Amino acid sequence: MKSYLGKGILLAMCLLIGLILAIQVKNLDEDYHFISIKTISDLNVAIRQEKEEIEHLKALIESQENRLSEYQSAIESEGSINEILIQDIEIMRMRSGHYDLEGPGVMVVLRDSERELYEGENPNNVIVHDEDVLKIINDLKIAGAEALSINGQRYLNTSEIQCAGPTITINQMTYAQPFVIKAIGNPDTLNAAIKAPGTYAWEIKEVFGLQVESHISERIRIPKYQGNHRLQYVTIEEGENL
Repeated sequence: MKSYLGKGILLAMCLLIGLILAIQVKNLDEDYHFISIKTISDLNVAIRQEKEEIEHLKALIESQENRLSEYQSAIESEGSINEILIQDIEIMRMRSGHYDLEGPGVMVVLRDSERELYEGENPNNVIVHDEDVLKIINDLKIAGAEALSINGQRYLNTSEIQCAGPTITINQMTYAQPFVIKAIGNPDTLNAAIKAPGTYAWEIKEVFGLQVESHISERIRIPKYQGNHRLQYVTIEEGENL
């Protein structure tokens, strides 16, 4: 009799333990969510871009501190800072697209993928979008690009890039692929921003099969901005010190 009672208690305990484990496993399953390869890739790219942006800002701060030192030295030596200010104005005019520019850099060519879609795959995965162009532009800027153009249109901070089907509009001009990005800067650094493993350009090429080509050149030509530079609505706030 005791034998049957002991076996019954043991069986009940096993059932109870099994029920507890089943509930626990179910709770664990609810805590986990599927994360796609693209999501992981985008997160890795975002982290890398943030780190590179921090380094870029550090370099910018150092550059501005050096410029202030030049001003201070000119004042202390009883000289004139007019020449330094003229140089600054010319640099600002170049950066704001007033001049045609040339120098060493890279040319990046983007095209849609030519591979067949996988079963059930989203067709957008094999098409170049404005987001792709913008992220590559951002990578080139972080890598030190001093001037940029897309299909012959000067790219400025005020330039818009919009996707409309198989075309992209920039500075109110519409272009079909291939999308050609030109960047002036250190050729090796700019090229690494496109070809190095883990970069956005490398990801869309290796993961989604988009066609991405990067060519180094010692003479990249970038035209001046053809739009209007005038500000219609912005004014300096009264009472601000200049």
